[in-house]
Amino acid sequence: MNVIETFNLSKYFKDKRAVDDLNLEIPEGVIFGYLGPNGAGKTTTIKLLLNLIKPTKGYAIILGENITKNKNYLKKVGFLPDVPSFYNFFTAHEYLDTIADILGVNKVRIDEVLEIVELKNEKRRIGTFSRGMKQRLGIAQALLSDPEILILDEPTSALDPQGRREILDLVSSLKGEKTIFFSTHILSDVERVCDRVGIIKEGKLILNDDIEKLKKTFSKRVILVGVNEKYKLIERLKKEDWVEEISLSTDGLKIKVKDIEKAGKLIPQIISEENISLYRFELLEPTLEEIFLEVVL
Repeated sequence: MNVIETFNLSKYFKDKRAVDDLNLEIPEGVIFGYLGPNGAGKTTTIKLLLNLIKPTKGYAIILGENITKNKNYLKKVGFLPDVPSFYNFFTAHEYLDTIADILGVNKVRIDEVLEIVELKNEKRRIGTFSRGMKQRLGIAQALLSDPEILILDEPTSALDPQGRREILDLVSSLKGEKTIFFSTHILSDVERVCDRVGIIKEGKLILNDDIEKLKKTFSKRVILVGVNEKYKLIERLKKEDWVEEISLSTDGLKIKVKDIEKAGKLIPQIISEENISLYRFELLEPTLEEIFLEVVL
């Protein structure tokens, strides 16, 4: 079941089409990576989904509700902006206590969410927190009402490596419990935690699919083989019509083939027949970065 669907969702600012005929499908329980260069329309999309701005045309269905007709669905959505702001003189617990009063949330949730983000025992004032700690507190705030959907706008932007790892581990720990809309321009973050990806360029959605399916679609049909007698294997493989190209690399032989399934069966068989020792056999799938650059540039 899709918990977020958009139908020709568009937002124009004078002569600029910030989001143009966006058609997204985000299934329940996935971590969805929303990728695009700076200025591609990611933040505008989020503002539309959160009803912060009205669409020029089109609409979205979130948790079964049309966002152009009511805002009830927002009670089930948690949001972390790219640069969250806090009252620095509060502790994390005091801050969430205030937010719980505003939201009318059971205060039992405060300790629960602080434990999730590993700030339960933190007694210092928010003003002393690192950027990573503030991001984790922002996620705790977004989780306070126990939402079904979390929308995170650039949650790892400007963090140091340790802070990024903490946020990514936290997001990954929520997989299956929440549907997470993860907007970013950091490709490696998406590849690490996301199940599905959408790529937007100049307001237009270019791709929207499962990452594993995308890797198969954009596969270069290359197998990396490590053997003890490279040149012997090269001469043997040159005789096969299903082999397109063979190249040497520091890791072994890169063999581009016409039929990946056929090659997967026959290459080990040929290695055995030629009495060659095999120590590595790997299908080289494209990285998300390679896919992104291919469709965006």
